[in-house]
Amino acid sequence: MTRVPAGELADYLERLYRAEGMTRGGARTMATAHIEADLRGIPGHGSRLAPGYLGRLRSGQLNPRPRMAVLRQEGDVCLVVDADLAPGSVAARFAVTAGVRRARRHGVGIVCVHRTGHAGALGIFVSRAARLGLVSLVAAPTSSACVALLGGTGPPLLGNSAFTVAVPGPEPEQPVVVDLAVASTSWGRVRQRTYIGQDLPGGWALDAVGRPVRDPRRAAVLLPTGERGQALAIVLQLLLSALTGTAPIPDGAEGRGLLSLVLDPVRLGATGLAGVVDEMSRAVRGQGARMPGDRAWAHRSAARQDGIGLEDDDLAALIAAGRPGARAPGGWSRPHSI
Repeated sequence: MTRVPAGELADYLERLYRAEGMTRGGARTMATAHIEADLRGIPGHGSRLAPGYLGRLRSGQLNPRPRMAVLRQEGDVCLVVDADLAPGSVAARFAVTAGVRRARRHGVGIVCVHRTGHAGALGIFVSRAARLGLVSLVAAPTSSACVALLGGTGPPLLGNSAFTVAVPGPEPEQPVVVDLAVASTSWGRVRQRTYIGQDLPGGWALDAVGRPVRDPRRAAVLLPTGERGQALAIVLQLLLSALTGTAPIPDGAEGRGLLSLVLDPVRLGATGLAGVVDEMSRAVRGQGARMPGDRAWAHRSAARQDGIGLEDDDLAALIAAGRPGARAPGGWSRPHSI
């Protein structure tokens, strides 16, 4: 593993996206999303995804300069948008920002996005709204069916749909954030365990013929987090399909959906939310437990000081992704491993 300064990595990622035709603002949004995921200890949604996203931009699966179009608007509260195959982080930022504007005026803002790419760690975008004192929820489906039904005998039917919510608290820069998917784990974590040679816990995955598997190299299908996780997966899939125009059963198509909901507690009469969060936080931490988001904020603080850790294969892929005008810093070709 090699540690790279966050600022240096962000600058390089931004130049990579600019080289593929993205606007300066769009490229910065992508780079920031990758860096934030890495800083928060979510490497599966961090900079290691950049080469894949760049490949989709080059192939035309994603649009470097999307023209988002309003498909439907109900008053000034609900907005339905075609993202024109925008990279997911660009669409997610747009959706939450549009929701924030509406919530400020009306107490609530709902934005449904059609045809966008994979958005990565959704908690990054809801955190921005929470820092403004707003409650934000975002949900997004996956493009492929990779989660098996419990006790099922057929092929995977569910996607590893993601759901996140952020609640502001007494520390504006560290809101309470739940960022999860419906499966017992993510492919990023499976990959990480492959790197470090660590077995998967039981109930995480199946192999290619449907047998429970502990070896991460043999994992082919994920499992939901019990019956409740499976129920959540089904409901999210139904809801997101109906509201964002995606297939009820994931079919591998790149154009996904995104649902954003932003609430302004003050306009809805909840003026004491920060105090409630503070009271709950003290009670939870007083018993030695963590509040949702605590681990990510601690990891972020350490990574900003120590640098972002990149696996050698991921670093090599980032270096290979560079083009003239977007070359990696020279020192990266001779990384200092730790």
